[in-house]
Amino acid sequence: MQCPICSNRAQIEIDMHSDGYAHNLLECANCGAIWLYKFGETTLLNKKVA
Repeated sequence: MQCPICSNRAQIEIDMHSDGYAHNLLECANCGAIWLYKFGETTLLNKKVA
């Protein structure tokens, strides 16, 4: 998987929360972007502004 914002491939993680996790919710540790990957499509949920 590749980050849709910074193209990083090394630090992509499943986004974990205290109430559980979603297997298709991904977070880039490099730039902080969070996105869903479902049915072959990427939906960006947020992007940290530098």
